[in-house]
Amino acid sequence: MSKKILPPLHALAQLASRLPFEPAAFGHPFALVGGSVRDAVLERVRTPLDFDLVTPGPALAQAKTLAKRLGVGYAVLDAHYEIARIVFPDGTTVDVARQQGKELIDDLARRDYAINAMAYDPAAGMLIDPFGGADDLAAGRLRMVSEANLAEDPLRLLRAYRQAAQLDFAIEPATRATIVRLAPLLAQVSAERVRDELIYLLKSAHGADWLLAAHRDGLLAPWLPELAAMESIGPTGLHHLPLVEHTFEVIRQVDTVATELAPLLGDALVRVPGGGRSVEVLVKLAALLHDVAKPETRRLDPQTGRLIGFPGHELRGAEIAEAVMERLKFSREEGRWVVALVRHHLRPGFLAANFPPGDRALYRLFRDLGPMLPALAVLALADRRATRGPQVPPEAFERAEALSRLLLERWGRPDDPMAHLRPLVDGNLLMRTLDLAPGPQVGRLLALLHEAQAVGEVTTREDALALARRLVSLPEKVEEENDAGGAYSSLR
Repeated sequence: MSKKILPPLHALAQLASRLPFEPAAFGHPFALVGGSVRDAVLERVRTPLDFDLVTPGPALAQAKTLAKRLGVGYAVLDAHYEIARIVFPDGTTVDVARQQGKELIDDLARRDYAINAMAYDPAAGMLIDPFGGADDLAAGRLRMVSEANLAEDPLRLLRAYRQAAQLDFAIEPATRATIVRLAPLLAQVSAERVRDELIYLLKSAHGADWLLAAHRDGLLAPWLPELAAMESIGPTGLHHLPLVEHTFEVIRQVDTVATELAPLLGDALVRVPGGGRSVEVLVKLAALLHDVAKPETRRLDPQTGRLIGFPGHELRGAEIAEAVMERLKFSREEGRWVVALVRHHLRPGFLAANFPPGDRALYRLFRDLGPMLPALAVLALADRRATRGPQVPPEAFERAEALSRLLLERWGRPDDPMAHLRPLVDGNLLMRTLDLAPGPQVGRLLALLHEAQAVGEVTTREDALALARRLVSLPEKVEEENDAGGAYSSLR
């Protein structure tokens, strides 16, 4: 692989000019190191800017003095190793670390990959590249500085796949072989750090490819052992790909679907429900886990041994997804979203099979998913597209496309009673009018009244109360209709 790079000194002089302070104002010699140097040589500008400085002087004192002089934020990240962060109003950060070795090269020798083990001395205008990082950038490869460095912090193993995805690089064969051999060490890393690397991969343009490579190389086994069981299922029925390949193809298709449906989605995928991750990332997590229960729900014909199906895999999958989200320390709200998407991922497909869907089935989908509806529409369509193969009728995808667009179009209308119901009655009014005591009966009545309103059977408060009176006089009807109104009633 060949990469076009700028002459390093020219690129690095530009990087130094972007520092949010004059180098002389720091008060001690320093060098720019790590990712900012790498990205500058690649002419890759990240926003906001993120600088790493190494100084042989007193790092904490100098960083604090500089921050105070500039009137910006300052925080100590590691008192023992003297690492501090200066934060500027535009989001630019400058991490200042004290040099640990006698020479700067000693510090660079402790880094993970050669492309990250370069430094630039702005005072001397000199690139310091003891391990050939610039050559690796030109060749588009990731090459370790040493095996010991990777073993010292095993997260660096997974980081290679993330950086390969972000930079569109290859991992040098000897380095990759070392990573595979050291992969079990990832079990020692904290869940939070592994989680964040997985998120970086899911957000990268080539992330699905490298996440699959990380799985196949054994890096995900300590944290996502469920993926290994999925390898036992090859192409089956509708899915023309083996299950694992299908899963990662769904992740790829999320980006394609999100781009095509962008006018209907608005900001639905960039929202952050809670925990710091966007809805789009949560959709990709749900894509990773949506078929995770197929190995244990697989059913075979006892006579022929042929596959019958995977009954209930979405329900069991939701349970597994909940455990995975807890294992990786996602927030409770993020877990709730992913679990719901996995649990309901089949529903749009069932509705598409009978397109156009009935009003009640459509309303129940809106009711059960709430703000997650756009995310489900994207996941379901990505899933359908990932099934494409010569045995799948084209019309099956036409219906799926039409269903997703229908859902998003109705979701985008704030006055649509199906998607954004404004109830005619509430529980207090029901209890007062019908002399009901608080309890489950009130909730069941409200569910039936809201559904009747959504499908146009009642249009006024008086209509709703009249229907409520009739239903109260037939309590068995309330129970029957409530049972029929469950999340999967229209799909059974």
